[in-house]
Amino acid sequence: MAIRFEEKQKKPWLVEYRHIWTGRRLRKRFLQEEAAIEFDKTQEKQRETERSLLRKRRKIQNGESNLTVKELLDKYFELAVHNPTTLKTGREHTRPVVGAFGSRKVALINHEDIMNFIVAQKQRGLKPITFYGRIRIFRRAISWGVKSGLLKKNPISDLVLPKVSEKRMAPPSPKEAEKLMALAAPHIQRVIILGWNTGARIGPSELFQLRWDDVDLKHGIFRMPSAKKNANGATARDIPISNFLLPIVKKWWEHDSGDGIDYVINWRGQPVKSIGTAWRRYLGLANILRPIRPYDLRHSFATYSLQAGAKLKIVADIMDHSDPSMILKTYQHTDESERREAIEAMPDYLQLSSAADGHIPGM
Repeated sequence: MAIRFEEKQKKPWLVEYRHIWTGRRLRKRFLQEEAAIEFDKTQEKQRETERSLLRKRRKIQNGESNLTVKELLDKYFELAVHNPTTLKTGREHTRPVVGAFGSRKVALINHEDIMNFIVAQKQRGLKPITFYGRIRIFRRAISWGVKSGLLKKNPISDLVLPKVSEKRMAPPSPKEAEKLMALAAPHIQRVIILGWNTGARIGPSELFQLRWDDVDLKHGIFRMPSAKKNANGATARDIPISNFLLPIVKKWWEHDSGDGIDYVINWRGQPVKSIGTAWRRYLGLANILRPIRPYDLRHSFATYSLQAGAKLKIVADIMDHSDPSMILKTYQHTDESERREAIEAMPDYLQLSSAADGHIPGM
């Protein structure tokens, strides 16, 4: 950068400099020397900043990024993952990855590292769907890092992982559900009944968020909070309350409203975050030996309502199914009558209608 005085010019003070990114020569004229000097100083500061940025960019381009595996995953979950449930499970799944490679530079990770990780996970007795899933999350984070300019390339982009699927377990049978109902605490009974009859996601993403303000007893509607996994970004969806379930829900409401309880699923009036421990206890008491998760009640709804003749697309709509390759890409808008038809198609396997005049499950 140089300052020169040219007497014959209207603005005699000339500043010449080069663009740091392109190398192009630039010129700017000033009437006063002070203005030329001030501009020169400003350009020098800017050029130093740009040089620093350029050095960082060249390091990335040359594969010299010092970004570690832990730093990359932290940035990925902070900036690229927005769904709270996906964020929580993603962090949990990648803890072993951080434990194995956390301080290693991402650019230096290779196929042998991944193979060694797989061997270690197998020795721990983990299922292929679990450890391959962890690797896929890690690889997605690396791809995001490349697109974001944090990395030059994905060192494991050509890694081929076998397609594995989790072994499908049969959903809880009516007999198994009735065994649990006979032994379970009231809040677990409510989970069984609502999971079975609405197909809601069992957990804090949906069912445990359901408040009495979300229940329209006059019109027989649950305004189910959404897990935010659906394509249209809706925050809730309407699920009709079946005719045989409505009296039960009304009894619950009468009980809870008298005590000022806000949440439909509650333990001693307080909202519930997890039922895993209690669920396993009641499975044992009911002598149910096969692994059944609370979430499998959602699968029971799909299985038995479809067996009873409900339309596939309507059932998927009620369940807020989020797999676009299977369901959502073929959906059409469904009206209230179709939703109610699917709900009413669910047989009263738990014999709730007979309970409406006597003992109310979940009380």
